[in-house]
Amino acid sequence: MSTLATSDHLLIIDPCPDIQARIAEQLQGRGFSVVAASDPITALTTIDMAAPDIVITDLFLPDATGLTLLKELKARHERCPVIVMAKDAPEPMIVQALRIGAADYLHKPVTEEELAHALQRARNLLPGDLADIPGLYRLEYRLTVDSDPAHIPGVISWLIKTTALTLPPIRRLHLRGALQELLFNAVEHGNLEIQYQEKQKALLEGHYEQLLAHRLAQTRLKDRRVTMHVLHDKDTNSLVYRIGDEGKGFKWRSLLARSQETCKSEDTNGRGMFLARSFFPCLAYNELGNEVTITVPLAGC
Repeated sequence: MSTLATSDHLLIIDPCPDIQARIAEQLQGRGFSVVAASDPITALTTIDMAAPDIVITDLFLPDATGLTLLKELKARHERCPVIVMAKDAPEPMIVQALRIGAADYLHKPVTEEELAHALQRARNLLPGDLADIPGLYRLEYRLTVDSDPAHIPGVISWLIKTTALTLPPIRRLHLRGALQELLFNAVEHGNLEIQYQEKQKALLEGHYEQLLAHRLAQTRLKDRRVTMHVLHDKDTNSLVYRIGDEGKGFKWRSLLARSQETCKSEDTNGRGMFLARSFFPCLAYNELGNEVTITVPLAGC
């Protein structure tokens, strides 16, 4: 078996711990960082948080959820290659998996050589690094999304997978956390004008979903959007994320000053800013306070 490229992050989804361990053992010393999940719920949480480069999943998950999970994975992370595996799967099922978007199919028990070839084919499907494209110095993405907080996790997963694959796993987690806090702030406090105390009260009373539905139904709020501009610039060797909302802004200077101190447990107003700034000290707002920018240096990541 030939040596595969390093720094690939692999998620194994299989209900059997022995199979998880066997596949992980086959990859020992070959540069793969391996995590495992036994069920679809854990798998989706893991892929959202860890943003693996490649996924290997069993088709015969509990309650016949293999194909359903595959559909969900491709919907959330279209560019992530998914290899499916099964023992004696019927041909129509395999064909359906490939039509849904599976990159490859492996028959169980999977041999080391078959696994190596499948992973190499999957690696060929991964998006390339900007640094590998001769003559290209700048890459930009512009996204406009609605104000439904339920859509934020999918947007963040797409951003991480599309723009931040070259970051180390821990840095990706930092970026995911910062984007999550800043996007929720833009939607809830910016576009929907939900005050911090108002949100906390609704959460304590179990009325948060009703509060969201009420704000999203208001004529002056329902059509507000959040815009995101992502810039990858080779000259500065950095990623820049700019998030803007259509709200009134806020008095960010006082909160930004407080964010340099540890947030007190009894007063977590500004927590999102504190967390984002702890990961990315260059966080900056526009004058009004309805646009925030974080810069992610790529040198030395």
